[in-house]
Amino acid sequence: MELEDLKSEWKTVKTISKEETALLLMLQENRHPVLKKIRRQIQIEVSAWIAFLLVYFSMFDGDKKPFWVNYILIFSFLLPILHSLYGYFYNKYVTDGSNVKVALELLYNRLKKYAFIAVFSRVALISGFLLFFAYSIDFTISKFLILLFLGIVFSFQLFVLFRLWKKRLKQIYQDIQMISETK
Repeated sequence: MELEDLKSEWKTVKTISKEETALLLMLQENRHPVLKKIRRQIQIEVSAWIAFLLVYFSMFDGDKKPFWVNYILIFSFLLPILHSLYGYFYNKYVTDGSNVKVALELLYNRLKKYAFIAVFSRVALISGFLLFFAYSIDFTISKFLILLFLGIVFSFQLFVLFRLWKKRLKQIYQDIQMISETK
């Protein structure tokens, strides 16, 4: 009986009518609210990372560190930039819209790759950052404890990031299983 009530309620719901041109404008890249936020985030992050990379050589004694340490720092900062760009283009072309189950399976597979890149780029960024700043330090007990504290904080952040992606992927996988069971 509940299913029939739900069907009758569904039929009585009035949809908001939009003109075709308004719908097409909403689908354009520059008008999409999620893409605007991602694009804004990318602009802020890239600007901050580029600003750091422009001043690190003189402000943080990058000229006194070996080339390979500088290279690792630059590479570790480029990974999150590339990850952000990948995320933008990933969200720009979400699905083909043919079938909900197929779209969710595609989303699940793409999100697994994206989650791996997210965690890997964060690990690389933290590692490169710590290597650069800890390279030529003469460690005392207090400096070692500070480094240990930073390692614990960064490990906790990585753990939270990993759990967040695991939870998201699990939810999508459960949705796929639920759709498969209803057919």
